[in-house]
Amino acid sequence: MKNILITFFQKKNNCNHKNALLYSDCGYCPDCGQYLVKNYYLVRCSRCDIKREAKICWGEVVPKDKYCSNCGSKEYYVEKIDIVNFVDANYAVYLKEIANEMQSMHPEMQIWVESEPNRAKQLKNPIG
Repeated sequence: MKNILITFFQKKNNCNHKNALLYSDCGYCPDCGQYLVKNYYLVRCSRCDIKREAKICWGEVVPKDKYCSNCGSKEYYVEKIDIVNFVDANYAVYLKEIANEMQSMHPEMQIWVESEPNRAKQLKNPIG
């Protein structure tokens, strides 16, 4: 039994990004080097669509209370939001998620390439 527990905890060596994104919405994790993005989520009741307080349990966004305080429903859905406004601040939670390659590119790294026929025209006829 002791060996099973030891192997279980040894296999769980994934970074939880505890030291990352403390003061920003995106950046690199200092522990594992992954590019991360903070994604904000709201939990809403499926029946009455009211906002419910959320928490993160085992990496998933779930409601704090088991039942909706407005209608008593147990069903809910999770809504991803781009910006947290003042009204949603008490309800929203965030997850630090690994970004895909397109999100990890910095916005100032943009390249425009002229097509070859246009460049040839400019070289042949620079005045007009």
